[in-house]
Amino acid sequence: MVYYRKEGRSLGEVIKFRVYNARINQKGGDRADQYFHQTENIAGIRDARFQSMMPDVLNWLGLRRIDWLCSMSNEKYEAITGAGITVMQRVTLPEDYIKESMAVELEAKIASGYHSDSLSKDAMGGIMRLDSIRTQCGRLYELAKKGELGFFNVDESKLAQALDVTEKVIRDTYPKLDIPSHSRLRHLGDIQGLLASWSGDKVEKARRMVDLVMVSVLLDAGAGSEWKYATQDGQVHLASEGLGLASLDMFNAGLFSSDPAAKTRVNSFALKHLGADALAAGLQISRQNKIVGLKGRNKMLNELGLALEANPEFFGTEISRPGNMVDYLLSHAKDNKVGLEHLWKICSMGLATIWPKQANGFLQGDVWQHSKLRVEGKPGSDIVPFHKLTQWLVYSLIDALDVTLGLQVQGVQNLTCLAEYRNGGLLVDTGVITLKDKAWLQQEVNVGTELVVEWRALTIVLIDMLAAKLRQKLGVSESEFPLAKVLEGGTWRAGRVVAKAARSDGSPPIKIRSDGNVF
Repeated sequence: MVYYRKEGRSLGEVIKFRVYNARINQKGGDRADQYFHQTENIAGIRDARFQSMMPDVLNWLGLRRIDWLCSMSNEKYEAITGAGITVMQRVTLPEDYIKESMAVELEAKIASGYHSDSLSKDAMGGIMRLDSIRTQCGRLYELAKKGELGFFNVDESKLAQALDVTEKVIRDTYPKLDIPSHSRLRHLGDIQGLLASWSGDKVEKARRMVDLVMVSVLLDAGAGSEWKYATQDGQVHLASEGLGLASLDMFNAGLFSSDPAAKTRVNSFALKHLGADALAAGLQISRQNKIVGLKGRNKMLNELGLALEANPEFFGTEISRPGNMVDYLLSHAKDNKVGLEHLWKICSMGLATIWPKQANGFLQGDVWQHSKLRVEGKPGSDIVPFHKLTQWLVYSLIDALDVTLGLQVQGVQNLTCLAEYRNGGLLVDTGVITLKDKAWLQQEVNVGTELVVEWRALTIVLIDMLAAKLRQKLGVSESEFPLAKVLEGGTWRAGRVVAKAARSDGSPPIKIRSDGNVF
């Protein structure tokens, strides 16, 4: 912590107290719109500090990088970065630290253009829209083409190499181009056999499949290179496949149900009371078999239980379960078709509270910030949403509804690629995206840093471009070859192939600290 003894904007304590008194005693009381006016009225100037001098002590200490900068002041931020010090991520005070008496000052600073993660409901609603993902990622891509990003350059000529790798993987794996959708169902074994083993009509089987898919997707963040899962037949599985089979075994064992007579279901009571030890046992975790982000996964499932009960419109009243969304969707369906907006509403609004708040205490879920997108006077202009796990859930639920009911979801073209390390890794390993400083390849970085935000945003835009070129090369239309097939047969799988060729453990090219909530 660096503290400069320049009280009251370097105007002194006496001026500061006079300003406080004027604000309190003015007509209408203390107001944000008069916050700076009273300072200027008494001192003749708003601020007497020279922030360009502020980084001197940081340079004297030899600091070249700040992982988290806790400051609302854009002048301080610009002074620090202008002095050649890299700021990886900006954070503000968590809500719990903000007293009621501070509200006027904070509102005044935000209105004046200070940095903040606190947004209006309208701004937050915009961030949850699917189209905001491509819009904000596109803004970063435009900066990349000008060489103005902090960490990455883009070489579109290398897209041909990424395209060739992707096409080869598709033709080797699916020579007839009969690619299934990118979905969690690919990791759950024999789906038709599973459905046949369940009692009940088609609708109840759809509810059960949604129950299973929900918990399985939320457990499906990167497990790390040390974890593996052994099934009863003695087969050992890694990564996403291992997590999928583990979730299926736990589901069949009744871990997510509090009703012994209905073990193969999921309900809110069981999720709320699920302990980390029980989840660890189900995932076969030990000192020799470590997994990344166990606590994060367990907390998310606990929060899911609360979210189910808080949204009876989607998840039912008597028994709150994920599968009850089937009834909601059927009520909005026509001719066995339902719009994506209904499914997105359930997964984005109904599950909004399950995602942990970030270090700044305001933003929640897979939503981050990038300083180069900030527009003066437009709170939220610098926010970049990805909604990776939410989209992975939606892709998987679309598949589940089709398999069980033949219910078709309309508008899937609005979904994006999943901004994760396999799709992004393909682009880095083939040279489409290059780090300006290769030293970052040897370091572990936090998921909220601007480096990772840039990487993921470029991935969203470039995979769209690659998908269009791939369809042209294969001679298929977008409706015949949607993004869900491009991901499953191509880019996600190709990302694995090139990672294994580049690194013996198949790890991503950029090392990310994971807590089980994003990657």
